[in-house]
Amino acid sequence: MPDPLHLLSFNILEGLRPVAPVAPVEPEHRQIDRDRADAARAVVAAVQPDILVLNEALFCRQFADRVVDYGELFSYPYQTAALYDDAWGNAVLSRHPITSSREMRIYNRGGLVAAIATPQGTVTVASYHPHPGRQPENKARDFTRLVADVEGPLIVCGDMNCISPHDELDRAGLIEGFKRFSQDPDAAVDQFIASGKSVFGALEAIGLVDAIPAAGRRYTIPTDLISLDKRSAMRIDHVFANAAVDVTGGGVIHSADSNRASDHHPAHLKFHIRAA
Repeated sequence: MPDPLHLLSFNILEGLRPVAPVAPVEPEHRQIDRDRADAARAVVAAVQPDILVLNEALFCRQFADRVVDYGELFSYPYQTAALYDDAWGNAVLSRHPITSSREMRIYNRGGLVAAIATPQGTVTVASYHPHPGRQPENKARDFTRLVADVEGPLIVCGDMNCISPHDELDRAGLIEGFKRFSQDPDAAVDQFIASGKSVFGALEAIGLVDAIPAAGRRYTIPTDLISLDKRSAMRIDHVFANAAVDVTGGGVIHSADSNRASDHHPAHLKFHIRAA
């Protein structure tokens, strides 16, 4: 059997910019934070994924005279990327050729779909980062539309801003944790829970399942970069796959580097593409 393929899904928090608030925001403050970038590259180097999916890949296409080449930053020969809401973006980087890509757009966000020709065959990888305040049923419809016409091996991943209905959670504890940054923590927590029921239900209905093995399902946010208080910890970054993808391992990566790189820990998937 060939070696497994590896995918890493990583929200890199505002394109690896400095996290300290700066006002006014001048161009020099949009530059990449060297320490965060080094930590993110170390996370990626430890896994060496064939496919690297980035959310919050700011300036992944040119906007306001600024562009970031994430393929060069992470040393990937193939990439596709798309902006939404001005400078925000999604990017898919690959060690194997990307044969086609397309966008899914709503009024303020966008999803990205890429077909990748791996040595085991073509796999389609789709990512969409919905706004946390988007209504649960609308998030679910977005994800369904994102992959409506895809055939064959399919992986859907990213910061989905929803909690799996299959994850154990302490709602009261989450609410206490959310009080630090939310004006209505009860409603915010319930929005993540309801979104999970809707999104997971919609994706499961079209044959996609949570591909992260149960033993690897740990919280993805927050990291130590933004909070040492883990009462608000939850898994909102997910990887789904259909039956044409044979999962052999993976999990949410917690490391010293992931704690420095972003507010999210990345999700890692090891897989083979099933023979047709």
